[in-house]
Formats: sequence, structure tokens, C-alpha cells
Amino acid sequence: MREPLERLFLREKPVLAIMAVGEIEHAYAALVAKRIDSTFPHTCSIFRELEAQGLVKSRPEGRINCLELTARGKSVVKALQDLSELLQRPDAMRQRLERLRQMASPAEGQNVALRLGPLRRDLAKLKGRGDELLRRDAQELDMAIASVVRG
Repeated sequence: MREPLERLFLREKPVLAIMAVGEIEHAYAALVAKRIDSTFPHTCSIFRELEAQGLVKSRPEGRINCLELTARGKSVVKALQDLSELLQRPDAMRQRLERLRQMASPAEGQNVALRLGPLRRDLAKLKGRGDELLRRDAQELDMAIASVVRG
């Protein structure tokens, strides 16, 4: 019985295997297994599943079966690359919130209320954008700043 694609692509080795096929010009199971640090039998099992799902196709060339991505497989690899890039890129709004948090920390010799007032304007922008976690964190920081400003 085939496993759902979500389960297949939420594991490290299948993701690495399909991406390797997209990167290696004449890919075959033993070469991919070595590249992704997997056993040959496990890699063959992954490719059987990928082929059953219509993501890769194999064709015999001499004693080996060369692997190549199907059109659907190329779309999946592109989506995985995009996801990988997205996960590795720091979120700009999250970085901005962190800078505001650092600016809100007390500094010696400064009037805290004068410094923190303008930060609330920037926090208001963050509270209206981004994911729920970012909005909640911005709200918490805004409430902390408001309590300091009120004295």
C-alpha cells in the first residue's frame, strides 16, 4: 500500500533523494544513495515509491537504471527548493520585532518614556501584519512598553 505523499515528503531522505535526481545529470540509485548518505536498499525503496507516485522515471542504460524527474517531479522539486529557501531566510518582520525589543530594553541615562513612545508606533504596524505568533509577540511587547511609559 502506498503512503500519502505528505508522509513521504515530511521525511528527510525522500526529500534529499528527489532533489538529488534534479541536481545530478546522470542520476542512478547508488550515486544518489552515496550523496544523501543512505543505504542502497533504502534509496531503491524511496525511488520505487517516487516512481509509483509519478515523480521520477527510470530507464535502463547498460547495467544501471538512470533516473530522471517527470514534469510533476520537477514541480515538486521546485516547491521543495522554495520551501527550503523560505525556511532558511529569516523573516524580516520577526527581525524588526527583535530590534524593537532590544530598543525597548532599559538603557542607563536615558528617559525611557521618550525613547519608548515612538516604538509603539512601529509595533502598531507589526500588530497588523504577519502571522498570528508575530502579532501576539508584538502585542505583548506593546503592552510591556505601555506599562513602562505609564510609569
